[in-house]
Amino acid sequence: MNEGMTAHAPSHTPVDARALAAAAESSVLLVPLRDRAAIVVTGKDTVTWLNGLVTCDLAKLAPGAGAYGLLVEKKGRLRADLFVVPGRGADRPTFALLVPAAKRDEVMALLDHHLIMEDVELAAADLVAWGAFGPKAKDLDLGTFGGAVDLLGRGGAVVAAPADEGETNDAVARAAASLGGAVADESGWEQVRIEAALPRFGVEVDDTLYPQEAALEKLAVSFSKGCYLGQEVVYMLEHRGHVKRKLVALDVDGDDAPAAGEAVTTAEGEVIGDVRSGAIGAARGTPVAIAMVKWAHAKAGTTVRVGERTARVRDAGVGPA
Repeated sequence: MNEGMTAHAPSHTPVDARALAAAAESSVLLVPLRDRAAIVVTGKDTVTWLNGLVTCDLAKLAPGAGAYGLLVEKKGRLRADLFVVPGRGADRPTFALLVPAAKRDEVMALLDHHLIMEDVELAAADLVAWGAFGPKAKDLDLGTFGGAVDLLGRGGAVVAAPADEGETNDAVARAAASLGGAVADESGWEQVRIEAALPRFGVEVDDTLYPQEAALEKLAVSFSKGCYLGQEVVYMLEHRGHVKRKLVALDVDGDDAPAAGEAVTTAEGEVIGDVRSGAIGAARGTPVAIAMVKWAHAKAGTTVRVGERTARVRDAGVGPA
């Protein structure tokens, strides 16, 4: 998740990364989504029309639920990731699509291209958005838009409000504190999400990848819904083959965070990939990384090397169990 929102940094004292990890595990961790820009979609055909374009299944959303999904091109590669967040109290179907800020114009053009006779309206909107992670995220009452979205398998939500009417940073901090939670700063959130192997568009993930290469197929793709743009390629990769490389979580020996760009090799020195991001894990306090490696080395438990250090593949991708 992640540049481009108009919100300022929260006016609170930075919280130790271990406390942030604990908040995401047992209460709620609020994260400003400054890299997201919003498109508001409204109209009676919104759900059926949008469901034919995104990888997640909007037709089966429970009341109050949002979704995390992808837009892919006809050949299956990523165009953008997005949160689909329902409007609260709207008199007809209304959603905020929170997309990478640098991609909003492209996504708007793509959506408009596929809008023919449907009763759907699109508009760019200036929203402030927050991700909430943890079992108490469901108890938050913030934002004009809000819905349950579980990215870490512990409960979660995404909320958003117009920038000129939205919750102040202090109010968000108070809401988190009232639930025994915390608000993350940028560096602390990076430690949490990299340890959780949660990919971020524009960092580990870009539009050269297939969903399976980005390890997002469990988190953002429904393989039981009807047709959507690019579905055939994504389905075939999942059920009749596999990609040649994949993002994985690495636990790395030593004391220092791995650096982006470091080579990942076998014990014999064969280069099999590279580190896309590294950190000192918020919960464990040990070095972790998200790396792209060849498919043959992506299985959990595989031993590899990062520079001169031994590392082990912990998992390929994240998402609720």
